[in-house]
Amino acid sequence: MTSIPAEFYALTNAFLFALHNMFTKKALRYSNPATAVISSLLINIVFLWGVSILFVPLAPLTTPAILIFVVVGFFQPGLTRLLSYKGIDALGVAITDPIRATTPLFSAAMAILFLGEQITVPIVAATLMIIAGITLLSWRGGSMKLAGSAVFLWYPIAASALAGATQVVRKFGMAAVPHPFLAAAVTATSSFVVSILTLWYVEKSKETWRMNRQCFWWFLAAGVTISLGMTCIYYALDLGKVSVVIPISSTGPFFSLILAAIFLRDVEKVTLRIVISATMIVGGVVLLTLWK
Repeated sequence: MTSIPAEFYALTNAFLFALHNMFTKKALRYSNPATAVISSLLINIVFLWGVSILFVPLAPLTTPAILIFVVVGFFQPGLTRLLSYKGIDALGVAITDPIRATTPLFSAAMAILFLGEQITVPIVAATLMIIAGITLLSWRGGSMKLAGSAVFLWYPIAASALAGATQVVRKFGMAAVPHPFLAAAVTATSSFVVSILTLWYVEKSKETWRMNRQCFWWFLAAGVTISLGMTCIYYALDLGKVSVVIPISSTGPFFSLILAAIFLRDVEKVTLRIVISATMIVGGVVLLTLWK
């Protein structure tokens, strides 16, 4: 495994999360977001714990270091997802998504402060290119629900800051528990608990769980895919710098564009804006990979 570079795992993570989004989008035609959250985390737990029990030494579960991944699960994706949903509700997707794309900046800043990583001009330039490309790709006009609600900007900003912070914490954790599948399994379990409590508080509806034959297989595919994606990001963080890994793993919207163009042609159209943004994202990844 160690012969494979961290950038490969980070890029694979981005692709798998994009594939997961496509599977989830198909499932949501017959279900709802709450069911998507719970089902994906349940599949994460079964898949990741199954692999861990079969192939990974479980001795680290008795060490204090494993608590790092328990704590990470409290914030990511549980709390960050809640903050993102609140941002979308108050501001709309067009404002929230570009702000959420600033996670690499928080990751890089915290990696420099707490991990002693050195920031270079190519890393800064590449990170800005990726963020600019994702912002341009995500932007949609006219979707802001509450004009002038700048006070709600703290929702997506806080979500991005927490997501960036957890990547640095994961990096610390991987130094003590270098078993990505086990780390991901622990994180998924604590995230499941937080998500259950969050959905119970937010939803409080009998329609929270909606599973049927039409959505089951799409949810299953999405759950397995995101499980592999979670494992890839742990491998990437174990092998590489946070300031390099996280910008690359944030290129999911580019892969989502490609997958949507292939499988959802009746929904997505390729425009000049999309071409420019995709070029910026790919250029940033190349710059990070070659001149890190």
